[in-house]
Amino acid sequence: MLSQQRKDMITILKREVVPYLRSQQFQGSFPHFRRLQSDQIDLITFQFNRHGGSFIIELAQASAAGFQTYWGEQITPQKMTAHDVDVDARRRLGSHSSYEDGIWFSYESAQSEQDYIRVAQQVIASFEQDVSHEARN
Repeated sequence: MLSQQRKDMITILKREVVPYLRSQQFQGSFPHFRRLQSDQIDLITFQFNRHGGSFIIELAQASAAGFQTYWGEQITPQKMTAHDVDVDARRRLGSHSSYEDGIWFSYESAQSEQDYIRVAQQVIASFEQDVSHEARN
């Protein structure tokens, strides 16, 4: 059962962050998003801390043809999530490799809608910083 705090955070993420992701050509529904390009699929998955109060964002890229699991299941590009990609081939927002932790966005002390909005704004700023960093490299 989801805590009220987590429900409130998800509501604000859907209201504030999802439109930003849509403006970046991502499709899907919370917590999984994908951007289909001619040569690859960009994947985003929001992953909440099982103990509550924070979340991280997993990023991955995969072939535009989709993905075949080691047991032979074919996952189409329209159904792929970041969790379908091998852990060594994905990273977390704010990190540069699968070996770094990335940014944990904390809403543990949120007491008002504005507190949740601040967390959502941090997410958007982190995406923008990540994109500009990738463009430089």
